[in-house]
Amino acid sequence: MRTFCIVMILGLGPPALAQEAAPPADGANAEEVIVPGRRPENLRVEIERLEVAVYDRFNALNSNDEFDIVCFEQAPTGSNIPLRKCAPRFVIQAESDAASKMLTDGRAGAGNNNNPAEHAMRMQEKSRELTEEMQRIARGDEQLLHDLVRLDELKQLQANDEPRPAQR
Repeated sequence: MRTFCIVMILGLGPPALAQEAAPPADGANAEEVIVPGRRPENLRVEIERLEVAVYDRFNALNSNDEFDIVCFEQAPTGSNIPLRKCAPRFVIQAESDAASKMLTDGRAGAGNNNNPAEHAMRMQEKSRELTEEMQRIARGDEQLLHDLVRLDELKQLQANDEPRPAQR
């Protein structure tokens, strides 16, 4: 979902996200842009709070209920620790339909008749439509745009704080 937010924000275009930047020092090449801001004490909680606000606002304004973003907690297989997952309704429905079809086909002895290429194409098309819808709404809703930008900033902070895997 992090990638989805980044793609969403980058797709809004420079005019929507234009910000005033401090001019570089005389004759100096600016290699780093520093954006002043506050760092929340509990980053994870702040991200979750902002996700709820963004998704609630988007769900209220979008034109297609399939695009509503639903968040839930689910423990991965082999773990008792639930992780927060957010996904559009069309993804949840597609996963449910595929699981039902697999069970039905398995009971009937028909094997798995799901076509992964067709499923991937359908998901890509729906994802593109969802991105276009979110961009359209964010361009017209200043609060949603502001919250999306802040959410991306917080997720980047979180990604920078995560320990990197050791390299060999």
